[in-house]
Amino acid sequence: MAKSNFDLPDIDTCIERLKLVSKQTSASAVMRWLGLPESTYSNWKRRGSINYDRVIEGLLRQNVSLDWLFAPNVDLLYPGVSLTVTENEGVAYSTPSVADTLKALEFVEPIMERFQVPMTEQNRQFMAETFFKRRGDAMLLETALQQVALALATAQTDSK
Repeated sequence: MAKSNFDLPDIDTCIERLKLVSKQTSASAVMRWLGLPESTYSNWKRRGSINYDRVIEGLLRQNVSLDWLFAPNVDLLYPGVSLTVTENEGVAYSTPSVADTLKALEFVEPIMERFQVPMTEQNRQFMAETFFKRRGDAMLLETALQQVALALATAQTDSK
């Protein structure tokens, strides 16, 4: 296996983070939650290393994003494209579907109305972009502040 240039969490940090997301109180319970034998933790502890492949597989089985474990407090790039992998065609990239865009607009337009934001194409696009930058029901503070700064800069430019 190739060495990573990134600092991965050590075993104690990894288990503590996994306890938070799994709502488990012991390492053996975390292992069960990941779908691993309870003895896995003691094996990792004895070796002084973690098989991150197994952690990733378990998190994905639980439908949990990997970001918070491997890159907490990092504003990662989420390209404005969807990635589709198929057995026959390989990898294909596409922009958000019309259905996804309509869903985003259904969510953001009432907010725009409530705050009396003009329903211009630029404003709708900006709000939809913000909607797509979220992670689940959250957004990193840095990303949110960047979006607010962009909105303020745009508003001040438009008002001149």
